[in-house]
Amino acid sequence: MSAHRRSPRRPARPLGPGAALLTASLVLAACGGSSDDDAAAAVGGDGALADCPATVVLQTNWFPEPEHAAAYQLIDPAEATIDAEAGIYSGPAVADGNVTIEIRAGGPFIGFQSNTALLYTDDDVMLGMVDTDESVRLSAEQPTTAVVTPLELNPQVLLWDPDKYDFTSFADIGESDATVLYFQGATYMDYLRQQGFVRAEQLDGSFDGSLTRIVAGEDVVIQGYVTQEPWRLENEFTDFGKEPGYLTLGDAGYDTYGSAWAGTPEAVEANSACLSQLVPLLQQGQVDYMYDPQPVNEAISAYLEEIGQFFQITPERAAAITDSLHEDGIVANAPDGTLGAFDDERMERMTELLIGVFDDLDTELADGLTADDIYTNEFIDPSISYDPSRYTLQSGS
Repeated sequence: MSAHRRSPRRPARPLGPGAALLTASLVLAACGGSSDDDAAAAVGGDGALADCPATVVLQTNWFPEPEHAAAYQLIDPAEATIDAEAGIYSGPAVADGNVTIEIRAGGPFIGFQSNTALLYTDDDVMLGMVDTDESVRLSAEQPTTAVVTPLELNPQVLLWDPDKYDFTSFADIGESDATVLYFQGATYMDYLRQQGFVRAEQLDGSFDGSLTRIVAGEDVVIQGYVTQEPWRLENEFTDFGKEPGYLTLGDAGYDTYGSAWAGTPEAVEANSACLSQLVPLLQQGQVDYMYDPQPVNEAISAYLEEIGQFFQITPERAAAITDSLHEDGIVANAPDGTLGAFDDERMERMTELLIGVFDDLDTELADGLTADDIYTNEFIDPSISYDPSRYTLQSGS
């Protein structure tokens, strides 16, 4: 295990067979059946989403950002309608104009509640972004089933000022005098503490997303995302103006899937015909975005300007995020060569690991929980993959 710097970038995970880019309409095969709920009656006709409700609602976990591109790619930006106050971006699906895709922002737009809680209180939402650890933690009372993961690697990292520290492992962090800033309640930090990678007395759960303390030169290690904070520290914070060092959570063996699309088990079953059509579109949407990210990136930047809140992504920053998705291996094929599929061995390993973490915390989980309870590859189209040789660098950094 070694620390990372943005130059050179961490190499992408090895890929499977070369991808053959198919148009979404040819990838999909119409599946029979329709919803039993009249309020979500299936749309008729021969469209690519013929078995889906008239409106498909997707709940993201934060403000609009390029990491959510698989969903935004489903809508032609020229046809999109924006409700900036509610954080709703909607429009006819590119693959099927009979169906409206409605993408809802998370964070402050849903009162900072978890997407899992929202899935159980808002029946309009078909899928929401749910991390593996959240799915395990809430398995007893609010189980979820993940159906596709556009991001192969979790982009979350711990990062630091390289002029202050030269960490090469998580154990180095635990042996240092650094204060570790993180969002209170983050399961990964419980894991790091249990493994002895950090000490309880150096943890500070008051992190609010601000980079002020690291920029001010304090002796801190902070949580962040490899797709965002390293570029921001070098390019937006001129007083810092350098690449931070960082370690990914995967470097500590915490290899969860981040922001996978999931639904309640009941919703997944009820919408199975629709998901057989929608999931391959999300897979293909991620691939198509990587080959031509500028339209969605520009749409996201303009959308955030219209929202007008504290979280903004300039076109330059969006380009750097997309480069990171590619070069840091965040968007990559699963070991079987499929974009968006869950790796069975990895899910089994992480479920067992998380059961141990939550057992130590006396968290009640579903009886006899196994990995099969929290995900499925049933709706994945194995012919869809990402060819990294087709990616074009978006920024100069």
